[in-house]
Amino acid sequence: MGVTVQFRSRVQNLILPRAGFFMYKAYILYSENFGRYYVGHCADMDARLLRHNLKRVTSTKAFVPWKVVYTESFLTRSEAGAREKAIKNKKSRIYIEKLIGSGTGSHVPM
Repeated sequence: MGVTVQFRSRVQNLILPRAGFFMYKAYILYSENFGRYYVGHCADMDARLLRHNLKRVTSTKAFVPWKVVYTESFLTRSEAGAREKAIKNKKSRIYIEKLIGSGTGSHVPM
C-alpha cells in the first residue's frame, strides 16, 4: 500500500493563485453623513470595513458609518499600497468620483 504525498511550495502559491483570487485590495470608502471619502488598502475587506465602522481606526472614527464604494484587487500588498498612494497623491475629490464612476474597479453605486 503506497502513500501519496501532495506538495506545493510557497512560491507556487504566490505565483499561481486560484483564478479570480486576489489577496489585497485598494479601496475607497464613503461616509454619506459627512460627504467624505477615505482611501486605504487591506487584505480582508470585510474585516477592515468592520474596524472602520466600530471606530477602531483613528482617522475615520468621527465619520461613521462608512460604506465601500470602490475596490481594486492586487496580488501583493506592495501593489495595493502603491495604488492607495497614487490615489491619495492626486489630492482630488473629482479624481476619486471619476474613478468610482469609471467602472475600472469593483464599485457599489452610491
